[in-house]
Amino acid sequence: MKLKNIWRISGTVIFYILMAVTTANAERTDKYYDDVRVNMQLFKEVYKEVASRYVDDIDPEEFMRAGIRGMLETLDPYSVFIDEEDADDLQIMTTGKYGGVGIVIGLKGENKVLTVISPMEGTPAAKLGIRAGDEIIEIDGNSTEGFDTNKAAAFMRGEPGTIVKLKIRRMGMADLLEYELVREEITVSDVSHFQMIDAEVGYIRLARFSRKAGGELDSALKNLKTQGMKSLILDLRGNPGGLLEAAVEVCERFIPEGKTIVSTRGMIPEANRVINSRGNDLCSDCALVVLTDEGSASASEIVAGAIQDLDRGLIIGETTFGKGLVQSLVNLPYGVELKLTTAKYYTPSGRLIQKTDYFGKDNPVIVQKSESPDLESGTEKYFTENGREVFSGGGISPDIKVEVEEVPLVIAALYQQSQFFNFANNYCSKASAEDALNDEQLPDKFIQYLTEVDFDYEVEGQKELDFLKSLGEKQGLNSEYSEYIKKIDKTLNSVKNIEIEKNREAIERYLRMELASRAQGTKGRFEESLPQDEQLLKAMEALKSSDNYAKILAGK
Repeated sequence: MKLKNIWRISGTVIFYILMAVTTANAERTDKYYDDVRVNMQLFKEVYKEVASRYVDDIDPEEFMRAGIRGMLETLDPYSVFIDEEDADDLQIMTTGKYGGVGIVIGLKGENKVLTVISPMEGTPAAKLGIRAGDEIIEIDGNSTEGFDTNKAAAFMRGEPGTIVKLKIRRMGMADLLEYELVREEITVSDVSHFQMIDAEVGYIRLARFSRKAGGELDSALKNLKTQGMKSLILDLRGNPGGLLEAAVEVCERFIPEGKTIVSTRGMIPEANRVINSRGNDLCSDCALVVLTDEGSASASEIVAGAIQDLDRGLIIGETTFGKGLVQSLVNLPYGVELKLTTAKYYTPSGRLIQKTDYFGKDNPVIVQKSESPDLESGTEKYFTENGREVFSGGGISPDIKVEVEEVPLVIAALYQQSQFFNFANNYCSKASAEDALNDEQLPDKFIQYLTEVDFDYEVEGQKELDFLKSLGEKQGLNSEYSEYIKKIDKTLNSVKNIEIEKNREAIERYLRMELASRAQGTKGRFEESLPQDEQLLKAMEALKSSDNYAKILAGK
């Protein structure tokens, strides 16, 4: 971008800021606005002097944007500057659509090879036979070595109807495969899965909140109702949120017309809103459980908070993340945008969901927080419609807490090293995933595979042993010391083997989940995981005991 354009941007930004702050809040003093004007002029002068007189050439665009990002970093983690190249991610977040080929990608192995995690059903990648485990070596003639997933996605996305060429390495094949894919408009589903669990209980997994969330939820609810659904489990675990409007639409499917869903409070009058349900309660007659965990944030917490405060259903699982800050998108010149925190949101009872740690206690930029210490401390008591006690600050606490058991070290290591994924690739290069799921020798074959690939991981005591080894080498300690170290090393290795056998059943479950996803996609993985999903099983139990369900909601 040319220097004169940078001057235009800086001048325009200054103009917008001056206009905004002079109309933002009548309670602010004249001195406050005088300080803004003085410091904006100072910012402009410093930028001008550095760009014009600094001893080395600088990139004016990068210099300006570094200053903008630096300012925003003194606020909360969610106020960010959005460059033109980040526009695709913003589009996906808001609309759930982008132009591309439909591949979920990741980096695998020590060399971080760009790998297909899964092709999305019905997309160009799936239609042409690209598989999970395929390694993407080139995109349009560009080697992917050193690419991260964002850079790879930028290369593969583009206008629908245009072509992208991929070179792929597939296990079991000597030569690279070449694909020419025509980009299409890819729709990322907000409802990632739904089905009946039994004759009466339906299940819906809501993965995000884009503009399509309400419509997709409608379709899922109508489908499940035709199958006889009388109660519903709405799974918001791991859902990071999205649009406030989408959260409201989701709530309206369960909450009667006129009830308050959420309110927002900010610095300017437009940020202060009370949002009530407009009806459209497709599921007003069904018992409801909402599943949450520490990854349920933002819009997920709006839904969980409204359902809980209005005693519309039970929240089961773990306490949510605690993100109660509302962001607004501000369009700026030259195709850039500012995502700025402009308000905080509150549940129908008046609870603030936001955790108190979104900036440091001694942040000199924030001279006065908008809330009292009690409201943000989690000690202020509120009540649901039926009189149940709830508290502000730090997320939504579940009505029935079900903590997920800690994953054993060996299984965590198998995941981190992609051993389940790699074994599935190996097996499916010679037979089908269905064959693998029917293979009675599957666990033994997997354990044998781990031996062949020299699977190793760090158990408790390994770090200390490594330190003792290095100490002995540095100090030149005698052979007796070395023998002592070898004995400990042998013991730890035997512990690793014992842990694999001890967790054999759990290892088989995770392995079957990986293979089931190859055979039947999300449905296959879900059905394999169901018998071990303690939170989901507790939700089923709560819905089956109608008396207990009603007593909890009644506050008894």
